[in-house]
Amino acid sequence: MKSKLSVTLRNTEYVGPRTSRAIARLLLLAGIVAAVGGVGYAVNGATQAPATVTVPISIEVPNGSPQSPTTVSVDDVVLPDGARLQAAEHGLQLVTEAGYASRWTGFLARGDAALLGLGFGACALLLAPVVNAVAAGDPFRRSNAARIGWTGAIVGVVGMLAPVLPNLAALAVMTSFDAASSANPFAVVFGVEVAPLGIAALIFVVAEAFRRGTQISADTAGLV
Repeated sequence: MKSKLSVTLRNTEYVGPRTSRAIARLLLLAGIVAAVGGVGYAVNGATQAPATVTVPISIEVPNGSPQSPTTVSVDDVVLPDGARLQAAEHGLQLVTEAGYASRWTGFLARGDAALLGLGFGACALLLAPVVNAVAAGDPFRRSNAARIGWTGAIVGVVGMLAPVLPNLAALAVMTSFDAASSANPFAVVFGVEVAPLGIAALIFVVAEAFRRGTQISADTAGLV
């Protein structure tokens, strides 16, 4: 009874060919929507500049070290002309008025959405053929390991660079306020996202598993 049960479990499909092909089509559609939507959102930010640009910002306390907005009384901060603050999910955002940001700065302020959208679109283009190969019963097709490896590289690079772009826009805005007034309480804090590197490492492990599977499949075919 145990041996029959184990054989039955091994032959059970997790995802059928029809479902896999549907997933591949949905992945491509989602990739196109993400790429077009992300770039469009960033372009819309450029069209709003120089009238209005919104960037992430921190407040510099008297001792000169940037701190979390939760430890700073915003009411006590004297803002330069042409600036106002608004609350955001991950901290404070600085909203500028006309004259303090270029259209390029407006694009950079939303550049993370553009880069993430393009990255997701590229990953979708790479992975859709892998899913179709699985649906066709040929998961270890020669190009699949490379496709998965490139996906890992895109995840790592895009995940690290995307959060930097709004900070670069914030730095440009802060420089404009520096030129216009000496009373500039703003600070830009650059950080490194570690999570994308961990995800990329896991994807590389999967790519290596597919590469070795491709080798084993080729060796087996040569013995037949």
